Amino acid sequence: MNLGLHLFLHFSFSVLAGFFVWRLWRKPMPAFFGGLLGGVLIDFDHFIDYAIAFGLNFKLAYFTNSYYSLKDGKFFYLLHGWEYVAIFLLVAFLVKKKLAAKSFFLAVALGMGFHLMVDTLINEGMRPEGYLITYRIVNRFNLEKIVTPQDYQRYLLKKREVNFSK
Repeated sequence: MNLGLHLFLHFSFSVLAGFFVWRLWRKPMPAFFGGLLGGVLIDFDHFIDYAIAFGLNFKLAYFTNSYYSLKDGKFFYLLHGWEYVAIFLLVAFLVKKKLAAKSFFLAVALGMGFHLMVDTLINEGMRPEGYLITYRIVNRFNLEKIVTPQDYQRYLLKKREVNFSK
């Protein structure tokens, strides 16, 4: 999918998460900030994966083509996990009377949930269980276990084509 459209979907669903929560408790700042934090800033982990693979030597083509997964055969994406959605929902539930905090945590959970749903639907080759951080930990973040066998074969072919020394 086109990167621009991908980012637009994440941004739009993040705003939608904030809107839903704002309508519940009329706390716009925590609702919209939480929605954007959960739905857009979750992708900060792509930079973490890149830094693990290449250090601080940033090359836009390597980043936009996800070469960081190719180089080391790992899929960390430490912030992409349904478990975090459950944790933020639990925290939102436990915060009883502080509506600003409740709004923030619920919006983060919804933003992350929307983000993960979009990723699950549009990222071809990723196994749905690959969006569980515990599944990735158990499988030592090994790309072969996290993507479908067909996608892993595509990764192997692509890896042979890429010259990381450029």
